[in-house]
Amino acid sequence: MLIYRRSVRRDATLVIIGATLTHLYSLLNRQQPTQILVNNVSIPPMKNQERPIPLATIQESSNSHGSPNAFQSRSMSMNSDSDLSTIAPTTLLTHAPGWTVLENLYMSNGTFFIVTDTPQDFPKIRFMISKPLILENTANNIAAREPTPDDMAFLTVEEANERWGEVRPGRKNRISTVGGNTVLVNDPDQFLGHYYHFVGELFFGIQAIWYGTFSSSFNRFNSNPTPNPSAIDALPPIHRVIFARASSIAWRDFPGFNYYFLRAAFPSTTVEVEDDWEDRAEITATGKRAWRFPLLLLTDRSASNRGRLCGTVTQRNAAEAVAVMRSKTKEKSGGGKEANTDTNADMAAWWTPVRDRLFEFADAGHEDVKGLPKPRVAAVHQVEERNQVVLGGGSSELPTPRSIVITYISRQSAGGRMLTRISHEELVSALEELAERKGWEFNVVQAEFLTHDEQLKLMARTTILLGVHGNGLTHVLMMQPTRLSTVIEIFFPGGFCHDYQWTATHGLGIKHYAVWNDTAHTEGEGEGKPKVNYPSGFQGNSIPVHGPFVSKLIEDHIERRR
Repeated sequence: MLIYRRSVRRDATLVIIGATLTHLYSLLNRQQPTQILVNNVSIPPMKNQERPIPLATIQESSNSHGSPNAFQSRSMSMNSDSDLSTIAPTTLLTHAPGWTVLENLYMSNGTFFIVTDTPQDFPKIRFMISKPLILENTANNIAAREPTPDDMAFLTVEEANERWGEVRPGRKNRISTVGGNTVLVNDPDQFLGHYYHFVGELFFGIQAIWYGTFSSSFNRFNSNPTPNPSAIDALPPIHRVIFARASSIAWRDFPGFNYYFLRAAFPSTTVEVEDDWEDRAEITATGKRAWRFPLLLLTDRSASNRGRLCGTVTQRNAAEAVAVMRSKTKEKSGGGKEANTDTNADMAAWWTPVRDRLFEFADAGHEDVKGLPKPRVAAVHQVEERNQVVLGGGSSELPTPRSIVITYISRQSAGGRMLTRISHEELVSALEELAERKGWEFNVVQAEFLTHDEQLKLMARTTILLGVHGNGLTHVLMMQPTRLSTVIEIFFPGGFCHDYQWTATHGLGIKHYAVWNDTAHTEGEGEGKPKVNYPSGFQGNSIPVHGPFVSKLIEDHIERRR
C-alpha cells in the first residue's frame, strides 16, 4: 500500500530559504571575466577583432621557469577557441612547392579552406596540395593527381562567417581549434615506409622549412631580432604529425628506423593517422562545422614534383624546402636572395639540432664505444685539430676530426644490389692495407646485425662512409660535418641518381663521390657529377668496383683536405 506524505507549511518554508541562500551565494562568488593564469602572470583573452600574432622563437633553456615567453603567450592566443566572434583569416608564412606553412588553416568535411579576401597573395593551390594518389609517371596519373575544390578552396572572410559563423550574443562560431603546431603529410603510403624517403626526404624537408621559417637569427617574428649566427636556434616544437593518408603501420619501415628516428628526434610529438583524419572529416561532414589549425605545415610530394628543382633538376622533393630555407637565411641576414654567403659550416647548422637529439638519445659521441664491431685496425692516428669553429658560426672552415674512421656498409648478405664477390674482397683488402699503413680505423659493417643505437654511435665517429647506392647510405644524415667528411657511393658503371649526392652535397655540405668501378665523379671537379641514368644492372648483384682505386681516392682526398 502506498503512503503519501502530506505537505506541511514548514517544508515549503525550508525550500524557499534554501533557494534564497543558493542564489545569494552565487551572486557573492560570481566569476570575474575569464583570464589565463600561467606562472602567476595574468594574460587577458584575445579581443575579438585581434588577429593572432605570428609565432615567436622559443628558447626553452632560459624560460623553463618564471614568466611565459613570447612563444607561450602566442600559443595561448592561437590555441584558444573561446569567444570567437570573428573568423581569423589565413596567413601564409613560408612556401616552397609541396611545403607550405600557414596560420589559421581550416578543414571541414576533409577539405582545406584558406580564409582570405586576397587569394592572389597565396601560391596556386596545385603547388600546395594534390589528390593523394599513388605516384606513377604516366599522363593519366599526373592529371588525376591535380587538386580540385574538394581538396582545397579559398573562402572570403564573409563566406567563412556565413558558413561557420551565425554569431549572436552568447554563442561563438562553430569552429574548434586543434591547438598546437601541426605537420600534415598529404602523401599516400607509397614512400613513407622507406628509411631514406621518410627521414632523408620528408623530415629533412620538414626541418629545413621549419628552420627557415622560425630560426631566430633572421626571424621577422622575433621582437628583438639580433642576429646570433653562432647559436643553434631553438625552434617552436612540432606538437603533432598527421599522416592523413596512411595507416599506423604504413609509415613504419621494416628495420624500424622510421619510428626510432621520429620518437628519438621529436620525443614530444604525437602521431595521428588516416583513421584519425577521417574522424575529423566525418564529424564535420555537413560543412557547418570546421577545424582550425593555428599553425600548420602542409607537405605534399606531388606538389613538390611540380616545382622546378624537384621536377626537373634533382628529383628530390626536399630540395624545394632546402632551397627556400637557404634563400630566407641569406635574405634575412642581409645578404639578399642572390647572395652567395653559404659556407659548409652554415650549411650544416640547420640539421644539427635533429642530429644532436638523436646522438643524445643513442648516447653517441666521438669516443670509441663498447658494443661496436672491433675496427680492422685498432690503432687510431690522431690528427692535429685545427680551424675549429662552432657549426653555423659563419666560417668557411669546419673542424678537422682527431681520428680518421672509414666505414664500409656492406650489402653482401642483403640479397640485392651487391658488389661482385671478387670486388667486395678486393675492396676490403685494399682498405685494410690503407688503414694499417696510415694508422686509421676501418670498419666493415652489415647494418642488419647492429642495433639502432650502435649504428648511430658508429656514424657519429665516421669520417668516410662508402657503400653501394641505396638505403644504407641514408646514415650520411648522422655523420658529423667536418673538413674530411665524405660519402663514396658505388654505382653500376654508367648509372647515377641524386638521392645521396644531393643530400650530402647540397643538404649538408659533405663531399660526395660517385664511383664507376675505377673512375670517380664529383660535382665541381673534372666532368662534374654524372647525368641521372638507370642502366641494366643498376639494381643488380654484380656491381664491380676496383678496390685499389677507391683506396687511393680516399687517401688523396684526406691528404688534400688536411
